[in-house]
Amino acid sequence: MKIAIPLFKDRVAPHFGASAEVLLVEINNASIKQEAKWNVGGETPFDIARRLVDLGVEKVICGGIGRVYKEWLMSKGVSVEDNRRGNARDVLKQLLEN
Repeated sequence: MKIAIPLFKDRVAPHFGASAEVLLVEINNASIKQEAKWNVGGETPFDIARRLVDLGVEKVICGGIGRVYKEWLMSKGVSVEDNRRGNARDVLKQLLEN
């Protein structure tokens, strides 16, 4: 499973599209297989969403997200977990434990 988390420093960004960086993580057997940071500074929220779909991201974890972007991502088969807060690695750890 590929997961994207928009970042604000080391925390989950308060709003999708307002971040300059996205953490991309590939999960396999409840552990992190690969991870990378993607600099998205200057791109629109729709450009970011479209690129995440192109990259095969299956889940987005974020603080807030505009309805239009959330619905578009979901229409492309991407699960969106919004209203998440805290350190991005802690949020990932909780996801892996569940």
